[in-house]
Amino acid sequence: QGDWSSDVCSSDLGQGLTWGGFHGMLLPSSAQAGPRHVRGGLAWGFTDTQRGALLAAVNIGVRTAALWGPNIYQPTISRQVTGRYAAALLATDNADYAQMRAAAHVRAGLPAGRGYAAEAGYRFAFWTPRTATIDVVTSAPGSGGTTVLAVTRIEVLWRHGDWRLVAPPSGDWSRAASAVPSLARYTPFPG
Repeated sequence: QGDWSSDVCSSDLGQGLTWGGFHGMLLPSSAQAGPRHVRGGLAWGFTDTQRGALLAAVNIGVRTAALWGPNIYQPTISRQVTGRYAAALLATDNADYAQMRAAAHVRAGLPAGRGYAAEAGYRFAFWTPRTATIDVVTSAPGSGGTTVLAVTRIEVLWRHGDWRLVAPPSGDWSRAASAVPSLARYTPFPG
């Protein structure tokens, strides 16, 4: 059935991807694995494969951030996020967006800023054709010109013909993330 080995995912899943801009970040896609549809800031239509699960975890996960504004995070969460903490994630984003929007002095609905992080690597913790748990490593600028790496555990489920992201504990991504010193235990994304 499922496999908890860190070797579940072959290292070539990140090869041959196309990277497209999303509010200052680059997000991966594949002609074969998805997303097949990118419209209005949303992305959907992933294949029921390891590569499809990986691409869904990254693309949907990023789009749940309050930073992009309610026109992106609200439909992403309502259509593509499941689990007992989905409503809490939406409530957290609404509160966070209100604070960020006020601080950035932007009109309601507009993004409150741009992204500076980059998807750096991944590791499958678990995989079946119906569920996957993936550790996604993101790099971001730190203080004094350093680079900070953080790993976020993302679970996706195959439902209604596409991958759905399981909301993080208590609707708070910081509860699913932690700092890592290097990419040594992860498969780096090319480039």
